[in-house]
Amino acid sequence: MVSVSKEFSWDMAHMLAEHEGLCKNLHGHTYKLEVQVTKEVENRAQCSSTEGMVIDFKELKQIVNNCIIEPLDHAFMYWTESPDELEHSLAETLEQGGRKIVKVNFRPTAEMMAVYFFDLLKSEFANRNIILQKVKVWETPSSYAEVRRENI
Repeated sequence: MVSVSKEFSWDMAHMLAEHEGLCKNLHGHTYKLEVQVTKEVENRAQCSSTEGMVIDFKELKQIVNNCIIEPLDHAFMYWTESPDELEHSLAETLEQGGRKIVKVNFRPTAEMMAVYFFDLLKSEFANRNIILQKVKVWETPSSYAEVRRENI
């Protein structure tokens, strides 16, 4: 088995309801995402355009951009079940103003985003006979959450 990885970044706002620190406030991050996929790679006499590859990096980029980066870039990630009325009001105001919001049914922590992104991508790669091995989400340059296939 051979693994390949690609990194991505985007900017996004969120808030963490009932957090005891500063993250209860509306704030943003430049997120970084690493996606690692695995596949058995063979070197055969017959050559195709993808021979010897897990996946073409261009295709990997397109999948992740379509599923994660484009929907989230410069958006407000809004927890639909938040106990914070201000979060609901803010999301409603932004949506009415034609601003980009992404509704999720989980508290938007880096940990929960990593699980969510893993779930989003898993079937995309499975359809191509590729195994999604790992998703890593950096919220800051030195802080990240990671989900590995063996942990799901």
